Amino acid sequence: MQILSRLTLFCWLVALSSLAQAQTPEPDSTTQRAVRRLTLAEAVNRARENHPLLVAARQRIVMAEGERLEAGLRPNPTLSISGENFPVAPTEGGFDFGRSLDWFATFSQTFETGDKRNLRLALAERGVESAQAEVAALERQIVYEVKAAYQKAAAARERLELVRESLDYLRQLVRLNEVRVSAGYTAEGDLIKAQLEAQRVEYAQRRAALDYDQARIALLRTMGEASFALDFELAERLDYHPILINTTALEQAALRQPQVQLAEARLARAQAALRLEQARARPDITASFGYKRHGPDNTLYGAVSIPLPLYSRNRGYIARAEAEVRASEAELQQVRNLVLAELAAARRAVEVHQQQVEALRADFLIRADQSQTIALAAYREGATNLLVLIEAQRARSQAQELYFQALYDYQLAVHDLERAAAIERLPRRETTQAAPTSAER
Repeated sequence: MQILSRLTLFCWLVALSSLAQAQTPEPDSTTQRAVRRLTLAEAVNRARENHPLLVAARQRIVMAEGERLEAGLRPNPTLSISGENFPVAPTEGGFDFGRSLDWFATFSQTFETGDKRNLRLALAERGVESAQAEVAALERQIVYEVKAAYQKAAAARERLELVRESLDYLRQLVRLNEVRVSAGYTAEGDLIKAQLEAQRVEYAQRRAALDYDQARIALLRTMGEASFALDFELAERLDYHPILINTTALEQAALRQPQVQLAEARLARAQAALRLEQARARPDITASFGYKRHGPDNTLYGAVSIPLPLYSRNRGYIARAEAEVRASEAELQQVRNLVLAELAAARRAVEVHQQQVEALRADFLIRADQSQTIALAAYREGATNLLVLIEAQRARSQAQELYFQALYDYQLAVHDLERAAAIERLPRRETTQAAPTSAER
């Protein structure tokens, strides 16, 4: 019987040692079911197609195009038909309908001067460009929010799997101590300590599962989805891919991003409005041609109407348009400054987080694994107590969680740089990948 107990204890030690080296998480129950797998590209495309804010913004483009259609039309002509000399009392000598009444049929057309029609059309076209730039700027912001939410959900899933892995390890440790207590090799206090630690991690697992569900709901919200059913899993993991940073190319791309284009469109619209207001200072000419029947006589009628700009020469609106141009120029300069500042900050963030990830990959995780392995070997030989082993496992989990946080910060910084440079995806740098650690499953 004692030999059997020793053999059972040995088997549990071997199993626990293998677990410490591999640390392979048990498969997620949700992945065992047939669930929809959502990639980052699919999430971005769905947001672009269905997000309510983008749908509303695109309708503003249609509205601006309608205004452009109206702006290109000429003034409508006017047809007037009138009669004169209708008596209101008996007339001397009697009333003769054919001789006493005068009939008029007049056709009037206003002719715009100063090329107002083309200037009005140019102003409306700048309005369309502004609406398009607003849609592009909004789309860029929504795409960034979707990317950030996707990476946050990916980080939450990594933490959930890490906690599940730790819980599986501790359950193995509990079963090991149950065997040791039954065989009389250890005190029951060690078993209680292992059980308490397992219960603590089990609570952390439920919390991590909730965080993952909330992160997926937040992802659906940023995508503009109407349904928040958690019937999907992320198809991509939180991973490290170093990128290439070309400062000159990034600055050139940033100065072409929607924010700058929107400011440029507003400046062009203000300039077009100024030219239109200057043209409106010139009076339009209205020509009238008509037919007049005076009794039995048929005659033609013609007139030209020219407003006299004695008081109003549109000076107030011209001054307002000039001020709007100067304000738009200053706003454009400010937008360019902000874009370059955001680009510099985002580029620096990527560099710092990239250094942090590479430092953790190079040495930090390996030392955490080695510390746990040494603690397990010492515990197996009876050279240390259970608390040291539990603390080593906890330190290893914290090291992996720190690494996942560094990965998340790095991915978020990359997406922020993509947003600041108005680039869909930054090019990756080819590098020789180091052997994956146990944290990089």
